[in-house]
Amino acid sequence: MDHDVIVIGGGHNGLVAAFYLARAGRRVLVLEARPILGGCCVTEELIPGYRFSTCANLVWALRPQIVRDMELARHGLVVDSRVFLRLQPDGRYLFSGRNMGSVDGDGTLAETQREIAKFSAADAEAYPRWQEFVGRLVRIFGPWLMRPPPRIEEIQAACTDPADRAALDLVLTNSIAAIADRFFESEVMRDVGVAADIGDVHDVGTGLLFALTAAMGGYSETGEPVLNGYVRGGMGRISETMLLAAREHGVEVRTGAVVKRIVVEHGAARGVELASGETLAAATVVSNVDPKRTFLQLIEPAALDEKFRGRIRGLQTHAAAGLKIHCTLSEPLQYRIADGLTDEQKLRSTLILAPDRAYRLAAWRAAAQGDLPDEPVLAAFMTSVYDPSLAPRGKYTWSAYLVWAPVRPRAGTWAELKPAMVERVIRVMEKHTTNFRRALQDHVLLTPEDLETRNYLTDGNIHHLDAIPSQLLWRRPLPELARYRGPIEGLYLCGGGMHPWGEVSGAPGYNAAQAILGVARVSDP
Repeated sequence: MDHDVIVIGGGHNGLVAAFYLARAGRRVLVLEARPILGGCCVTEELIPGYRFSTCANLVWALRPQIVRDMELARHGLVVDSRVFLRLQPDGRYLFSGRNMGSVDGDGTLAETQREIAKFSAADAEAYPRWQEFVGRLVRIFGPWLMRPPPRIEEIQAACTDPADRAALDLVLTNSIAAIADRFFESEVMRDVGVAADIGDVHDVGTGLLFALTAAMGGYSETGEPVLNGYVRGGMGRISETMLLAAREHGVEVRTGAVVKRIVVEHGAARGVELASGETLAAATVVSNVDPKRTFLQLIEPAALDEKFRGRIRGLQTHAAAGLKIHCTLSEPLQYRIADGLTDEQKLRSTLILAPDRAYRLAAWRAAAQGDLPDEPVLAAFMTSVYDPSLAPRGKYTWSAYLVWAPVRPRAGTWAELKPAMVERVIRVMEKHTTNFRRALQDHVLLTPEDLETRNYLTDGNIHHLDAIPSQLLWRRPLPELARYRGPIEGLYLCGGGMHPWGEVSGAPGYNAAQAILGVARVSDP
């Protein structure tokens, strides 16, 4: 065999797995179906002369141990810290140098409290308690990110501090809405405690996803801060630097290599067959593809138990999904807000349009029912302000993540509904700016259908699987798959459908490599 390991999918988790396996002496080949490496972590010229981070927006959860081990800074990774601007319909705003739903950020506590006090003095006073609570969640869940997924009883057994145990009990038995309401009274701060991808915030169990999100953004295995901000050169720069690190250890990469099937003989993986007809042999196959696509499309049905295939089909990937819209602007945006911020602060802000919980829930419920949200929840940013090389001189890139939209619309197709969705984005932005429609030159809207066809994501799910309580920790994606290996000998999974979950963390890739190598986590909780 020319290779010991074949990795299917050259996204960031596949590159991380390949790096650690090659560093341990394995001969590794990475196969990427698209002509560009990176999966959802890419930078592309979607509009002539303008480059965008196509899928993943920014880096906020990339594990510090991976950054250190792969020496990504030496290979050219540069990240600019971001600031946040949450707009209200009446022109008020909440500006902060920190993400209030976590413990990261550069803004001082006093500065953040002054901003909160514009809405509620009581909330400003409560904010340190909120930070202490979030810090406890980071300590509880953080050590489990770079390990095989734990069961609840394992987390409880490791949680010996009474106050930490109380925080753990709170997130396991409450919704994130109920938890946030214990700390805050104002609408804006009651929404701050909500992670962007949580659906109905009143569902019990959403506290668990919030806790994992907080840990991913705040816990460091090395003591160095978790990177949080915009990558110079766009998110594709992460994949490029990872590739440089992997190649230093001999990893080979082929793009435009579409895998037709995983070759299985006598219950064991023996390599892959490409769409071109070429067969490549390897004793170990690592799939960075989502679990549904891996087991239902890349493996012949006869090689798997039909009950297992049924459980795979039952995995939830169809919750209301996000959209990405990328725009080119002829001029900076002018916000309809009170004075108090410099032009530079406004331009560099990550814009959050989710003024209150009712607004967020309305968008979620519409999308969950298959309808376009009348007023979408937006997280928007002008990355060319951080990196002018992304746009021509005097022009700007503007991208937004639309948090909720239907995977498959109830009435009409996405091809038919794109203009209506774009117009709703424009109308929302017109409520908060004086010049969005005038400044808008061109746009590209990426729907779940687009992400499924161009990025090989089942249902366009950027996390591979919905991040719901029944698909987290030792149940992600299923209990029998949670240790990164499947029912076929020599087949492993390393993508975002594995623990801890999606996002650009690299943890699933790292954990899968350790499972293959049989190496225990260095620092157990």
